[in-house]
Amino acid sequence: MDLSLPPLVSQLCDLLQNPSFPGQLASAIRTASRSQAQEPLYLRVDASLVNEQHRTLPNGVFNLGCIDLRDGGLAPLSLPTPAPSPDAQDDGGGISIEPISALPSDFADTRPFKRHKTVSGLRLPHTSRSKTGRTNSSYHDLEGNKTHDKASKSIRQVESDTRFPQRAKPGLGLEPPVLEPTSTDKLIAGIWKQVYSPVELSRDFSNIQPAFNIRSAPSSEVFKSVNALCLKYYNRSQSSRALEMIVQAFWVECFEARTAVLRYEKPILSKTEARMIAIREACVVLNWKEKDLRNRMAIWRGYKEIKDYGGWASLVFASAGVYRFCKYRSEFGEVLFSRLRHIRSGLEVAADTLHPGWRDMLRVIQQDTSAVYYGNPHEWVITAEDAALPLASTYGNLNLPDGFKYQFVDECVLDETVFAAKDPRRVSELDPDVCPVCHEKQSDAVTENQCSCYPTLFGGVHGPIPVQIFRTANGKNNGVVACCPFARGTAIAEFTGLITTGIEGRDVMIGGSRGRTYQIYQGNMGNFTRFINHSCRPNSQFQRFYWRGVERILVVSRGVDAGCEITVDYSDRYWRELDKKCLCGEACCRFAGGGNVRKAKG
Repeated sequence: MDLSLPPLVSQLCDLLQNPSFPGQLASAIRTASRSQAQEPLYLRVDASLVNEQHRTLPNGVFNLGCIDLRDGGLAPLSLPTPAPSPDAQDDGGGISIEPISALPSDFADTRPFKRHKTVSGLRLPHTSRSKTGRTNSSYHDLEGNKTHDKASKSIRQVESDTRFPQRAKPGLGLEPPVLEPTSTDKLIAGIWKQVYSPVELSRDFSNIQPAFNIRSAPSSEVFKSVNALCLKYYNRSQSSRALEMIVQAFWVECFEARTAVLRYEKPILSKTEARMIAIREACVVLNWKEKDLRNRMAIWRGYKEIKDYGGWASLVFASAGVYRFCKYRSEFGEVLFSRLRHIRSGLEVAADTLHPGWRDMLRVIQQDTSAVYYGNPHEWVITAEDAALPLASTYGNLNLPDGFKYQFVDECVLDETVFAAKDPRRVSELDPDVCPVCHEKQSDAVTENQCSCYPTLFGGVHGPIPVQIFRTANGKNNGVVACCPFARGTAIAEFTGLITTGIEGRDVMIGGSRGRTYQIYQGNMGNFTRFINHSCRPNSQFQRFYWRGVERILVVSRGVDAGCEITVDYSDRYWRELDKKCLCGEACCRFAGGGNVRKAKG
């Protein structure tokens, strides 16, 4: 039988936001085809009326109809269908097929999916309820909530789903309207993009000369020399533009101060008369006409206002579009100023930690300031319109003897006391030179690599990830916010930490497959992925990917807009093990009453 699904089934899955069902249905069709030869198969669509606890009400089950899986047409309602078996799984929206089997998966846990199955990936293994399997000590979770032995077996396990996030299917009429970004949106996006770029800003420009004769044959060395020359002049042009805006913004301050002095010296002058005198004084030196200077002053005043509300960093790292933005001044007002105040501390954190020498440019106006923030950008927690806080200070409620200590690492660290020098993530069955997804060559050398599945993390040019840790306002302590947008299917980061095993009573990520399991523990080391919060409507997911034959666990975007908190779904099983209340605040929240509320439903 053709395993391609009818368009009607795909439309139902998209409408009910259930991307996992097509794979389950395809698996069930294969199983049924082997056992029933060429007999026709039908998909029965049921609907259930449930209460707030998802319990089916009496007489609340309805048969909506059947779909012929051969041609995608509707089958008569009188089509005989077997009664639902106790093992039949309802994957949301009332779409089901009997019988249904667990999805086959390489290197995967093959347990059947439960209700509210998501591809986010945090999955709990079945744990023993015996006394010997419990720990009597209590511990604190990532956000400082004290959890006793009732939840000591909570283990975060990533789902072994290696599929990419499904792209939206065009032509279904389900796409929400997309608003064009405003000029303010473009300005702020350009500032963040420049901050997280590798541009090098400096007041001093050395003699820029190519190392080779670039007019000779285009050899590899000549091409490298031209690239280096291009980079040097790019950095120089960016620095010159930033210095120009710094001086021009400072000029406006001096102009206003000079106007005030003139009125103080000659009280008879009106404010307009004093301004005209100051303009004439400037034109003598600048050798410009008064009209030309007044036109430029409007732009320079915009530079000053951006600096006043967003700090010097917002002006220094402003994109090229800031000139037109200040020239037309169509969106100058409280909305712009409020947004600049909101991101001011975050910009300074990113600028100080990623471009430590940027403040040296302010010496051109004789302003000597030292860096306020240092170290890893994620060692600071952004707060609303206030100075950023050290990460350790936000976990003072844990009352740890030596305080909260966390080491940021870009790669996972192998616990050699457990695994010696053998990395449990390596899969011997995989060719380390071939990507199992796109079947292209994988290489750590950018010029040789052909795999483009996740170029921002593997096989491409790497840059700082445009995210920051921020203080949430809804009681979840810290979270992770995206400074720049992440398109659907884009890898945000790898889940890093200590590769170990045998940890109980703490949140860990479990990887590998049966007979080859390991844990990624982020208690003392890792990256910002530790601080990603749960949501019942997440905008990202955990995903397995194999790079050079080694299993990696990634956080992949489902479509994250700039300024939005990055969230994942910790899964039903995770919450059933915890006596905690979900604080995601979504209308579809499944655990607003606490994780154990639904535990009895299994």
